[in-house]
Amino acid sequence: MSRNGCFYAEIWDGKKWEPIPMPKFSKGKYAPIDCISIDITYELYAALVGYERWSMYPHWYTEPIIPISEPRGFPDDMNPIYKKCFGYNEYSESNKSRVRNALFHIEQELLTWFIVQEIIDYDWDKKFPLCTGYVKNEFASLFKSSASFPKEFPNNDESIYLFNGEGRAEVAWVESYREFVGCSDWFIEELLKLGNPKEVRIIFWLDL
Repeated sequence: MSRNGCFYAEIWDGKKWEPIPMPKFSKGKYAPIDCISIDITYELYAALVGYERWSMYPHWYTEPIIPISEPRGFPDDMNPIYKKCFGYNEYSESNKSRVRNALFHIEQELLTWFIVQEIIDYDWDKKFPLCTGYVKNEFASLFKSSASFPKEFPNNDESIYLFNGEGRAEVAWVESYREFVGCSDWFIEELLKLGNPKEVRIIFWLDL
């Protein structure tokens, strides 16, 4: 089942956190607006909150990405509009699995917040442990153990094999978190449009 990432923002006005963009008011209710629209990107979700999907890590990864932080839940000083709309009071220590409210379906273990500056400061260039696999002999020369996965490798027509076999050679390469996620630079650029990265806070979760 697909998991959509939900991104809502607040900005610090010097005294309190205010929602941005301002929620729509219709029929006596506020409706929060996502601060950013992004396609389903499980690799980014993994970096933000440690989400792991069974098919996300190919066999050559020996450890998952280390997230920015463990899930933090809702911030205690979240603005009143979000508190009401997101069912803030429904989340408690005794009910941490799944909570449903009138507007949103949220899984507590995949709920967090972060200051935009934390995203900028995250070590996107951190490397995974060395990746290894087997390829046909004719493609082995494309790989260097201290270099990234070769762009020249015909991914659509060829495979990285888990086991050795006739006509295959063992290869190795390195991959950074930035390469794994694939959209981190674009993501940061979009977040910077919201304001001073030290004064903008993102509330993020994966929906049920």
